[in-house]
Amino acid sequence: MRILILGGTIFLGRHTAVEALARGHELTLYTRGLHGTDLFPEAEHVRGDRADLTPLQGRAWDAIVDTSGYESAHVAASARLDAGHYVFVSSCNVYPEWPDVPVDEDSPTWLQGDDYGQQKAASERAAEAARPGRFATVRAGLIVGPHDNVFRLPWWVERIARGGDVPAPTSCGLQLIDARDLASFLLDLAEGAVAGAFNGTAPIGQTTFAEVFQLARAATGSDARPSWIEDAALERAGVEPWTELPLWLPARYEGTWRVGTDRARAAGLRTRPVQETIADVAAWLRERPELPEWRAEHRPKPMSAAREAELLAL
Repeated sequence: MRILILGGTIFLGRHTAVEALARGHELTLYTRGLHGTDLFPEAEHVRGDRADLTPLQGRAWDAIVDTSGYESAHVAASARLDAGHYVFVSSCNVYPEWPDVPVDEDSPTWLQGDDYGQQKAASERAAEAARPGRFATVRAGLIVGPHDNVFRLPWWVERIARGGDVPAPTSCGLQLIDARDLASFLLDLAEGAVAGAFNGTAPIGQTTFAEVFQLARAATGSDARPSWIEDAALERAGVEPWTELPLWLPARYEGTWRVGTDRARAAGLRTRPVQETIADVAAWLRERPELPEWRAEHRPKPMSAAREAELLAL
């Protein structure tokens, strides 16, 4: 197949390109040329911006995999390109009720607004309108794995590798999707011209924070010891969820790790053991990766020794 990836050099897009080439597809990558310019010499690289698709006009592909769209006008324009099937990477943020309550693939999505999740929902509607029956949207959960530039799971693996007492939120269930598994699913949908809306994450109850901690200890040979802290104490201390302690939201957000994936599983989404993902992240971190600046403002920062001591005292 001739496949166009909108993106393809950062994290999920990078893994999607790897998988597409491994399957023998003829690959075109449309990027701004800011990152990963030395990757995938066997693919065609076209430079350009989402706001101006002129370099792609007059071309045709069997499928488009959109890993970078989040503005509805841009997605609408790319959905009008000449291609057989369109697979869009969306987000669980399209659900207004999430993460306050559990959601599934039939839960209502945002109908208006300009925030990230609202624009993702508008992008879905725009693409579906442009190509009815030839569009799939995959609402991704928390994506993890090697080359993770948002750095939530790697933050924990890196900290646990340093050992000692580690302040940690009281163990809870997690749903983590390896970028390689998500990439494989995106291409399955493209190859099969499968239409519909799917939640792209692991099954509910996939793992727990305690298991992730122990697997990271094993993968790094660390002597780290978790110091479990209740939600109420973390909130009183002003700990910022997602960023100061990545992967943590207070338990009152009961839908965070309860995203239904029945339709995606029926369509073929499979997720590898979390042990494999954590081992591969640990190996990647040992290579001392240079992270791209994209989304750097959202990336968790190392916690100072003073702040750790303050939390350990809780």
